[in-house]
Amino acid sequence: MFYIFFFLFIFSIVFCKNQEQQIIHIRVDEELPISTILFTTTNTATYRLFDTGRNQNSFVRYDSSNGHLLLARSIDREDLCSQRICSCIQCQLTIELIEWQTPYRLLQLILNIDDINDHEPRFSSKYYEFNLMENIPIGYELSLEQAIDADLGENSRINYELKRLDKKNNDGPFELVTKINGGIVLKVIKEIDREERDHYEYELIAFDNGQPQRQSSTKLSIKIDDMNDNPVVLLETHIRLNVSENTPIGTELTRVNATDQDIGLNGKIHYSISNGLPSSSWMDYFRINDSTGMLTLVSRLDYESEQSYRLTIQVRDLGENSLSRFATIDIYVLDENDNQPQAFITFVEALINDTIIPLHENTPIGQMLAHVSISDQDSGLNGEMSYRIEQGNDLIGIRPIDQKSFLLVTQNSIDREDQKLHPDKFILIIYDHGQPSKSLRLEYKILIIDENDSPPIFNQSINCNIQLNPSDNQSIDNNQSLFHVYATDSDIGDNGLLSYSILPPYDNFFTINDQGQVFNIENLNQSSYYHIRIMAIDHGKPKRLNSTHDCFISTSIMHIFDNYFDYENISFSNLTLINNNQNLFQWSLSLFDQYSYVVIGLFLLFLFIIIIIITILITFCLHTFVFRHRKILKPQKKTYNCSRQFNFYDTLQRKSPFIHDDSGCSSKIDEHDDITSEERERLVNLNGSDRTSFESSDSMNKQIRILNKTSTMRPLSDHHSFSRISRNSYPPSPYLSSMPSVVIPPPKPPRDSGFESICLLKQHQQQIIPGRPLSLSISTATTYTSSGTDSSSSPLPPPMMNTFRAPYSSFRYNAPISHVARLAEEEKMDV
Repeated sequence: MFYIFFFLFIFSIVFCKNQEQQIIHIRVDEELPISTILFTTTNTATYRLFDTGRNQNSFVRYDSSNGHLLLARSIDREDLCSQRICSCIQCQLTIELIEWQTPYRLLQLILNIDDINDHEPRFSSKYYEFNLMENIPIGYELSLEQAIDADLGENSRINYELKRLDKKNNDGPFELVTKINGGIVLKVIKEIDREERDHYEYELIAFDNGQPQRQSSTKLSIKIDDMNDNPVVLLETHIRLNVSENTPIGTELTRVNATDQDIGLNGKIHYSISNGLPSSSWMDYFRINDSTGMLTLVSRLDYESEQSYRLTIQVRDLGENSLSRFATIDIYVLDENDNQPQAFITFVEALINDTIIPLHENTPIGQMLAHVSISDQDSGLNGEMSYRIEQGNDLIGIRPIDQKSFLLVTQNSIDREDQKLHPDKFILIIYDHGQPSKSLRLEYKILIIDENDSPPIFNQSINCNIQLNPSDNQSIDNNQSLFHVYATDSDIGDNGLLSYSILPPYDNFFTINDQGQVFNIENLNQSSYYHIRIMAIDHGKPKRLNSTHDCFISTSIMHIFDNYFDYENISFSNLTLINNNQNLFQWSLSLFDQYSYVVIGLFLLFLFIIIIIITILITFCLHTFVFRHRKILKPQKKTYNCSRQFNFYDTLQRKSPFIHDDSGCSSKIDEHDDITSEERERLVNLNGSDRTSFESSDSMNKQIRILNKTSTMRPLSDHHSFSRISRNSYPPSPYLSSMPSVVIPPPKPPRDSGFESICLLKQHQQQIIPGRPLSLSISTATTYTSSGTDSSSSPLPPPMMNTFRAPYSSFRYNAPISHVARLAEEEKMDV
């Protein structure tokens, strides 16, 4: 039984998702041997027999190894008809297979049981005895009982043959005649003389038209009696009746009428039912009055069990050598809507007390709940059925499979907490289309099983933000009831049973009982602040749900300002006396925890603004420093106002902030404090002839700057220009007191046409002003002058035309002389 319910449960779950149905009609002969293959599936490993409650699967079995549907036991169509398993007119068996893989499919096999000629015609008796008077006229017909064949169609059509048993004489006075209605009579064709022969023996053979042909026989014994010469005459030999199955018991159905012209016992007629079909049940329904021939119904007819009857009525007189007549009565039962529809329901989950449907909360829409198979034994409109949900259709719906089966599925989502949306009853009505209609009412209670889907909810009206005011220099003792909280859970049972707990970090300071009462475990000191988080958790399965609630406790000593602050919004964490004379107090207020994120955000914003301001200041300072440094390094146009010549070498030794040109003076020299007053006087007393030389030197300085811009080699100074530099950039080592006598050139010096051009320009300038000291100042290099033959005024040595080597830095400058000449021409130099 467990396997059956488990199988139906698995099938029901998957069957509601994808349902495909295929109906196949198969014609099967009755009386086939066991294990005969009736049908073979395409997939040999996925089908299972599915029992819908019609008790028809016992005739077959399914072999999953090869996909064969085999006959489990012999099928006798006549037995099925008599046992009311199928209709006698059209016998069908319904076998259902389910394909056990996705997508799931229901395969319905309808076995049409064809009749075979497995029954021979049968007589109700193996021996019949007749008495005939000797004066029976020629043409007299002696009615014989017909044979009955339980088969249908041609298999039940019977032919007769009369065979004489005594072989004394093949010619007899009797001949077998078959009537149009199928009846048989023994007709007298010759005069009978009892004195000649008083007894005749015949064999009556009945055979059908089936293949193979079947037959049976009975013996006829005819005795020739002396006169009762008027036989019984039947007014009607074949009677046809239509009788409703609802006909009351005791109803007179028909009368068999017969007459006899004889008098006395020879003329008194007796009626009896000699035979009938079906042989096992006709005697339970009909009786005939032996003297009046009235046929009466003695039991209620049932169309679903038997649709027709055939009765054979024997009519004879009571005289000696009575003559019999036989009449046939065919009774056809008319169907009435007398059967209530029936239902076979298989629930996925077993009912509670056979009357309560369990529904789990949060069951998805379309979930299969039950498989319903319906039937009605009536025929026609009386057997056609419909169904509807009278109550509970907003929760449970119907999904049809075929005309006689459907599924019960969930119609909407199920929420136990909202009981107003869900009914407490489910009523299913199944009714036929007969007049009047008959119906089946199925009523169940609905029980929604709770799922743990609702978390605990704290009562928002709880005020657990409290201010405790202990006495001066005292603390709050432990195990004191501080406040009470409570939560609710809309679930029921263990799903709604709640427990409380204090979450870290204050779980060692406070405790809470099952009623929500909060106690302090440790003594609470003055000027303290506690942010307690309380958790309520249910006991549901498989997952426990919880929620938290924040409470705030502050302890402080309050005196003067107790009535000036709202303790629900602020809490005092510290209180310090500032001035006793003026009664001024300084205190710090602790904001509730819900404002901590705002404070942190404001702090981060303030920190971000400070970083931006510092960055702007640093950038501004760097920019100012670089700008001023570049301004110092940038060449400036000088205005010479010198009145006398001075020793440039001495000025350089004093770390002048300028690299002087050939004149050895500058209008800016007064700005430096390290030049003595005597030197300052010497610089300003220059004669007029020297000023012309200074103008020429100024033009040369311009050419040097142009060479810096167009040079193809590294510039001549560390600052990449022939310009003045700060005196602070000079090396701290002392300058040479005198010019070296020999300048050693580097090995394999490259030709420096640019520098050579500069020297030529300097020499030309020297030629223009004879006796004028030649001064060349480049970067941090030591300045060499040429004037006369001594070290301070001697001309530059020849190696200086190619390479100039200074004690502190070396440089090479290349530029074509033609380019220098062109530049000089552009500057309108007088070369």
